[in-house]
Amino acid sequence: MLKRSLHTQIFRNACLLLFLLMSNTNAKSQQSTSSPLPIKQFAHPHRIRYDGSCMSIEGKDVFIYSAAFHYFRCPQELWRDRFRKIKEAGFNTVETYIPWNWHERSMPSGLNDNSKFDFKDLKAWLKMAQDEFGFYTIVRPGPFLCAEWSGGGYPRWLAKFGPGKGDLWLRSADPEHIKWSVHWYNAVSKVLAPEQISRKKKGQKGIIMFQIENEYDAHGTKDKEVFLKALYHSYKNNGIDVPLFTCLTSQTRASKDPELSQVFDCDNYYVANLSDAPSCARRMYDLRKKQSDAPGFVTELQGGWFSLVTGTLSEEHYSDARHFKAIGLMSMLGGGTGINYYMFFGGTHFNGWGARGMTTSYDYNAAIRESGATSPKYFAAKAMGEFIKQYGTKLARSVGGPCELKDAPKSLFGGLRIAEDGTKFVFLHNTDPDKSLKGRVTVLPGKVAKSTEPIYNVNQNGEKVLIKTAAVTNGNTSANDSFAIDFNLPDLGAQVLVIPPGATPEQGKWCLMEPEQPVRPSVNVTPIRIASALRYNDPVNEAKWTVLPKETSLSEIGINDFRYNLYRSKVTLSAADIQQENRLLFNMFTRDIVSVQVNGKIPKRLFPEKADAQTWITRGAYSRIRPNEFDNRFDVSGLLKAGENEIVVVYENLGHAHGYVPMEELGGIRQAGLSKADTVLTHPLQWELTADVAGVTKGFTTPSFKADKWERVTLNMQDEIPRKGNGIQPKGEQTGLFTWYRVEFSLPEKDAKVWMPWMAKINASGNGYMWLNGHNIGRHWEAGPQREFFLPECWLNSGAKKNVLVFGLRQTVNGATINAIEVMPYPNSAEFKK
Repeated sequence: MLKRSLHTQIFRNACLLLFLLMSNTNAKSQQSTSSPLPIKQFAHPHRIRYDGSCMSIEGKDVFIYSAAFHYFRCPQELWRDRFRKIKEAGFNTVETYIPWNWHERSMPSGLNDNSKFDFKDLKAWLKMAQDEFGFYTIVRPGPFLCAEWSGGGYPRWLAKFGPGKGDLWLRSADPEHIKWSVHWYNAVSKVLAPEQISRKKKGQKGIIMFQIENEYDAHGTKDKEVFLKALYHSYKNNGIDVPLFTCLTSQTRASKDPELSQVFDCDNYYVANLSDAPSCARRMYDLRKKQSDAPGFVTELQGGWFSLVTGTLSEEHYSDARHFKAIGLMSMLGGGTGINYYMFFGGTHFNGWGARGMTTSYDYNAAIRESGATSPKYFAAKAMGEFIKQYGTKLARSVGGPCELKDAPKSLFGGLRIAEDGTKFVFLHNTDPDKSLKGRVTVLPGKVAKSTEPIYNVNQNGEKVLIKTAAVTNGNTSANDSFAIDFNLPDLGAQVLVIPPGATPEQGKWCLMEPEQPVRPSVNVTPIRIASALRYNDPVNEAKWTVLPKETSLSEIGINDFRYNLYRSKVTLSAADIQQENRLLFNMFTRDIVSVQVNGKIPKRLFPEKADAQTWITRGAYSRIRPNEFDNRFDVSGLLKAGENEIVVVYENLGHAHGYVPMEELGGIRQAGLSKADTVLTHPLQWELTADVAGVTKGFTTPSFKADKWERVTLNMQDEIPRKGNGIQPKGEQTGLFTWYRVEFSLPEKDAKVWMPWMAKINASGNGYMWLNGHNIGRHWEAGPQREFFLPECWLNSGAKKNVLVFGLRQTVNGATINAIEVMPYPNSAEFKK
């Protein structure tokens, strides 16, 4: 998605501007030549093909109504519930990214080593989607995803093979990068090839589209065609024969290259504000003009927005059900015959897999919320699904677009599409989010389409056949026939008037697509306020220590996830040394943070860690740590002694950046030592390392662990726990490195007739992870804004069996203190079981 890497909103807008500028340049270039586009070749045209109008599957025109659902952001036990809800909303397709780093987590021995791949969950997701729920599927294996996902999908260990010169290597045409990308494509293609619809029996569902790269126009490397062709060849060499596509990639949009012309480009629509839905119609209309031999497809139609640490939650994003409906209908008005809502179900960053700076929640303000609850957007989607089911086939080969509306108020936008049988679809949208509109307007179809670019179909032999031009000439209506209609639109409302062939506008039918109002069961469950917790400092000296070779990254010892690690060094100093060396300096592989004890005492950080953690969490998205730069510095005056000194460090992996140079950085401490100043190490340290903090290896995270020696502390039972916000954590003091907490709670027996999702509301300081009955449910960032955390029902116990919630927290300048915890159902989310 065009939104992620620098300060995300600014970066998204800049990329959109860049894309539009490039599109305009390309358009002028295309207009200057009359040479035809290469003919599209289809391996199995009787099974699947496309033309300038739509996808045709098994000889039938299909309007692709797709929902984004990432299997890696949802426990497998909950997939069936999410699929069921997507199906009931009327979708015929589901889409997912496929993250390379999720499936090859350990560094292979070389390009030909495929032993580290694990695709079990991907195979299971495809099987459930296609075989059990009857969805077509769309897959997007990158290698770059963005997606607010760790590394944008690139494995962290891959940086070991880059040139390391500070220039951007990933996503480039560098031969070594291409080799590793093909290594990934070869592996994932072998898994996906049998799942193509072209390999299935007639009537069975399968993969209908494969994406190459992702939003490549937002990236500034050279020789992009070289990289794209290498990925194209890998797909083809591995038997991928269904349609290939890109999104926001000008190198393929209406390409005349013999190979890249066989890939069609799509758009991603993230609009500026509530009133900007008409931009979807205009951009889609423009896409159809510039790429006349492929359907108009929106790979990512805005389903909401993500949330950032120290930012705002997804629920605060402006998009609502009105906006959701409007951008969908406006995309159709522009000629879109395929839309994929991103996200339709967002999910959660379990185990810290979100990119650096992302909250644990990936709720996205989506139609299906993080908890699985259905939002108003869901019912808007369901109403549109009914409309598409009824009229999608006619819309698939309709012509038209935005047009002039005579005597229209300023906030009214719309246009006309005409189907092959003469059915007219008048799309109207009130762009005012605060006021309704009512009146009479004249539709001027002559302003619909000025383009005379040809629209092609493909016959059973895969031959290109001219169908018609893009002018509105179908049915009994000429392009210049105008007509008047009465309209009544609520604030931000969008509606479609369907006029049957030969009928007058007065005989038409308004498709209001009013969403149903769900009937939810009443829930009388008292929130469970937890009165006390058990607390224990991590026993660092009981950790499993191994000697770490000099300047060795975590990836090189097999750690490519986002756990906490311990480093330890013992250094012998003279009396003269301790008089002069009053600095402890750290040079990192990337901009991560450490907490330190020197001889059991906490030194003062020279660059104080801000309470809001913004600098440390997002800093790696902007600049690269250099080999001679020390960005964790401590004043150790008075803490050292003559003789042996012990330095213990907790390393916090803040996550893998998902854009630009920082995503090419390894993790861990490159070098550290004592210094007389802030620039040169006079006593470099030799490290020992633990793969995890001691508590993990000793089983603290498991529900069966006996915490007999832990201290019991009382929690706040009186004050209301804030449900969101930044910088509102308890203000304590740092007394150690890493602290554990353990709480227990019981839930009432499940009601056989009611489904009800649960969450924990937490007010605490310290950064770390949380485990529910042994399952890692994600990061706790003390900075905020997230204070409510999803407790997946598949990992919860009801009735007599207790639940155990464990916290492992690195102490910040505010310590690691739990003030209060409350477990409760999500409000207004319960449903009757089906």
